[in-house]
Amino acid sequence: MPELNFEITVGRPKLQDYKVLSAGMLRYHRELGHPRTSETINIFLKDSKHQVHGGIIGTVLWNGLEINSLWVAESLRGQNYGCQLVEALEKEGEKRGCTLIYTNTFTWQAPGFYEKLGYKPYGQLDNFPPGNSLIYYSKNL
Repeated sequence: MPELNFEITVGRPKLQDYKVLSAGMLRYHRELGHPRTSETINIFLKDSKHQVHGGIIGTVLWNGLEINSLWVAESLRGQNYGCQLVEALEKEGEKRGCTLIYTNTFTWQAPGFYEKLGYKPYGQLDNFPPGNSLIYYSKNL
């Protein structure tokens, strides 16, 4: 066995290192009967000049859809755009065979927003960041 050393880097990994890691992980999933495919869905709220005023990004993985990012310009909040973005993403997920959707949010961000849309908490990291929590939500589609 060759001598092994740990190499610590910061930022994006070297492309070749990432490819080796990813290929190994994907091979392992396939061997266990769970071939992995993923797809990113992007929905943006734009004006007639194509200026972005909001958007949502999600990743489909097997039968699940993760909400990675959701943002609406402050001037448009409270006008149902956030709900419409989430609902549009849910529909896109259903078209792709997703049976659940999940995300996380901090206590100072949007727990009430997701709960209003029918999302249920399934986990929480307390005191992260200090004095707050990170809450994990999911919803069946």
